[in-house]
Amino acid sequence: MDALLDYLDEIEDVLETSKKNPLTGKVSVEKSRILDIINEIRLNLPDDIRHAQRILSDHDKIVADAEHRGVAVLEAAEAEAKLMTNSHEVFRRASEQASEIIEAAKKSARDLRAGASAYVDEKLEGAEKQMKEYMANLEAQHKQLIAYYTETIDVLYENRQELRR
Repeated sequence: MDALLDYLDEIEDVLETSKKNPLTGKVSVEKSRILDIINEIRLNLPDDIRHAQRILSDHDKIVADAEHRGVAVLEAAEAEAKLMTNSHEVFRRASEQASEIIEAAKKSARDLRAGASAYVDEKLEGAEKQMKEYMANLEAQHKQLIAYYTETIDVLYENRQELRR
């Protein structure tokens, strides 16, 4: 977070030291310098944002893995049930166990999906809050910059008026 604030300070310095057009109030900035700062910001994004992006990209893999494990458990249960069909009681117990295993696998897959979704949501919420803070900070700095230039223009205008008198 401190690194991002440092980059914002650097952008502010670029704006303050850039060539100003007194007639329009616009500033000419060195595009490559601003792009370098933006690139540094991207390279130094908080780990939570990167981690959330990785989780999002891995979400389908996690779900597919859970389903694959569930299928494997189901197949193992079916194979075991076939081997135990020697007697009715053994078959009945095997069927019960297979059903329990299947339900446990389904519950595990549901819990894994819910847990992954909740974790991703939590990380994205944190990233969203952080981005809102950055945006509010930028907006405040932008307002300060506009106020500074408005005040400078007013002073210039008053000076010109005094010169005309």
